[in-house]
Amino acid sequence: MRNCGVILGFMVLFLAAYSINPQEKGTIVLNNKSDYLLSDIKVKYTNSKRVDVLGDLPAHTSCTYKIHYTNSEDSITVYYMDHEQRKKSLTAVGYAAKYDRQRYVLNIG
Repeated sequence: MRNCGVILGFMVLFLAAYSINPQEKGTIVLNNKSDYLLSDIKVKYTNSKRVDVLGDLPAHTSCTYKIHYTNSEDSITVYYMDHEQRKKSLTAVGYAAKYDRQRYVLNIG
C-alpha cells in the first residue's frame, strides 16, 4: 500500500511539472515595450482567413495568445493601432503548422 502512495506522489509531481510550462509551445507572446497603449489588436491567419480580436494592450505589459492550428500550414500577422492611431502590422509567425509547434515572442515598441 505504501508503494502506491509513492507512485501516486511521483505521478502528481510529473503532471504538475508538465502542465506548468512558461515556455508553452503553440503560443505567441505579445510584449508591449512602448510607453503607450496599443489598441484594436487583431490576429489574422492568411490561409484560413481566421481573425481573432484581442483588444488593447497597456504599456509595458504582455499577453499570450494560443495559436489555432488547422490541417494546413498558415502564416499569422498581428495588426494594431499605435498611440497616434496609425494602423501597424507585424508578421508574428511566417509558417505555423500542427507538427511544428513553437513559442513565438513578438516585441512591439
